Amino acid sequence: MDGVDRSAVVTDDQLSVTPHQHERLKDALHGHDRFDDLARAATTYLVVGSGAADGPGRRRRQVCRQLDERPMAAAVRLETFGLTDDDIDLWAPAFDILSAMASHVVGVLEDFDGGHVWELGYLYHHQRHVRDVLWLLKRIYETDAEMREQYDNGMAASHLAALEAAAGDNVLTWSDEDDLPDAVREIP
Repeated sequence: MDGVDRSAVVTDDQLSVTPHQHERLKDALHGHDRFDDLARAATTYLVVGSGAADGPGRRRRQVCRQLDERPMAAAVRLETFGLTDDDIDLWAPAFDILSAMASHVVGVLEDFDGGHVWELGYLYHHQRHVRDVLWLLKRIYETDAEMREQYDNGMAASHLAALEAAAGDNVLTWSDEDDLPDAVREIP
């Protein structure tokens, strides 16, 4: 790591929230009605993936709504709790709390462009218990060239390959928006 002071590097076992961050996190999660819904639901889902306002983000919201409509279920995204780009310091602890509460963590994957790559890395490196509840909805494209174009990111690809291997039969594929609801129905 050229140009990086090794004593300044913070490792995962050194991460902690400040009292101010703790208060903000508590207000965002515990002060939200959806947090109570998660606590009362028989089945809970944390839906991760691209947060873009267009196609991928819209489809992730569609998956969240479809899962949330199930009887005795609650489905959320980090954004459900009002966490924005300005709250990036709270994403990791919020993700940790919500993934621990979730019966199922559902990744909606269409490409490796965005914050969900971080979420995949976090799952891979720090959330080994989540692998037992992980479901991946992976979009498959018609050609190898399209697949490479959407998933061409070496680090993310290695994380996804490891997660796919860990998830085993919990990797469901879809090719277009019409296929996605059918894939979602396969998640318990």
